[in-house]
Amino acid sequence: MRGLLLAIACTLVAGGWLGAWAQTPLEWLERMERAERTVSLEGVRVTRFFLPAPLPAVEERIFRVGARYRVEYLRPPARQGEVLIDDGLRRFHYIARLRQIQILPSDQPLILRRRRELLARLRRGELLLEAKGSETVAGRKAVVLEARTRRGQPLRRWWIDQEHGVILRMEEFALGGELRMRTEFVRLTLPATIPAERFVPRFPALVRRQGVLPPSRAFSTVEEAQPLVPFPIRQPQPLPSGFRLVEVRLRLVRQRPLVSLHYTDEMTSLVLFQTRLPLRADAPLLKSLVPPGTRVEAWRDGDVNLLLLGDAPPEVFEQMRRAVR
Repeated sequence: MRGLLLAIACTLVAGGWLGAWAQTPLEWLERMERAERTVSLEGVRVTRFFLPAPLPAVEERIFRVGARYRVEYLRPPARQGEVLIDDGLRRFHYIARLRQIQILPSDQPLILRRRRELLARLRRGELLLEAKGSETVAGRKAVVLEARTRRGQPLRRWWIDQEHGVILRMEEFALGGELRMRTEFVRLTLPATIPAERFVPRFPALVRRQGVLPPSRAFSTVEEAQPLVPFPIRQPQPLPSGFRLVEVRLRLVRQRPLVSLHYTDEMTSLVLFQTRLPLRADAPLLKSLVPPGTRVEAWRDGDVNLLLLGDAPPEVFEQMRRAVR
């Protein structure tokens, strides 16, 4: 009898393991994309940037329900007390040490577009996707997936929760194969019941509100935006290898257009701003759009001010800068 029970238990365990692997790597990634939009969670996440230079670990308490999320910064000490709330339309960033609230457009549409474009490249076979086994992250079983170039260079790894499909850990790699960034949950409640009040932008009284970015309109190509801009929109020609245009954004600042061209190679981002208005390299408007460790360069071309920001490797950044015309 004892042997029979042991055999049944082994069968159940094996069945669960085989069930997890019944899906193809691409099906797992498609499930992940759905889960990132639909599954609610609460947890603590730690993010580390290693390139272009190591930065202190950032620890955050995360609340997420669909497109809405709330981030409470726990460390490093310089960022304690900061709160970021995105309701799917606007993003509110409360900076405690400055007693300031920055109000920006939601970044959810851009994140969603990038995930779907990555899936499309994988479906077309432009990138390779492989299952790399299973591991435990934050006490939960995860399927490990790796996306690579057709030459075998790693681009990104995901640890996907087997039960709900959310990302438990993610790593991004630089062009040379070096680890650029790792983000992972160290504690997690999944699924979580989160009251709607968590996503209401309530902050301490007597803080200064700064509308960092005015309302914007997104375009797929430069040609679509050009008729609305009174100067020729500058573009990098040719683009650095692997980079492509994600979107074009047009904002009106003091009734004058500010154009931003957003590029990515799926690992790093470059944003090219251009306007006839003065542009400061340290303006929160610009630095709020790209991750830590960015490079910044500003210059003038005729009557147009340009500014390039990004976290691409220095040689790629300079190649993009020289290609703008």
